Amino acid sequence: MKESKPYPVFAIAKDGTRHRIDVDSIIIQLEEEEIEVSLIPPHPVFKGKLTLSTGSAIQGREQERGLGTQLIIEPGAANVVHITPKKNKNT
Repeated sequence: MKESKPYPVFAIAKDGTRHRIDVDSIIIQLEEEEIEVSLIPPHPVFKGKLTLSTGSAIQGREQERGLGTQLIIEPGAANVVHITPKKNKNT
């Protein structure tokens, strides 16, 4: 099987200029939770899609236990979604 390559990633400066960064994933800290965005498709069938993970699904945090975290996805405009990590309190 052909090895998947990371999607091209750019940091956007305040002045709007793009700066290429060489990473396999990024982690965004949102208050007490994190969302990891994998920039390498986990399987060829997912090529062209972004995989988001939170809580113990983030690589390196597999040993975490507890109530777990859910990704709450709310639609915005036709080309916008809002994603919020929430601790699962029902477990």
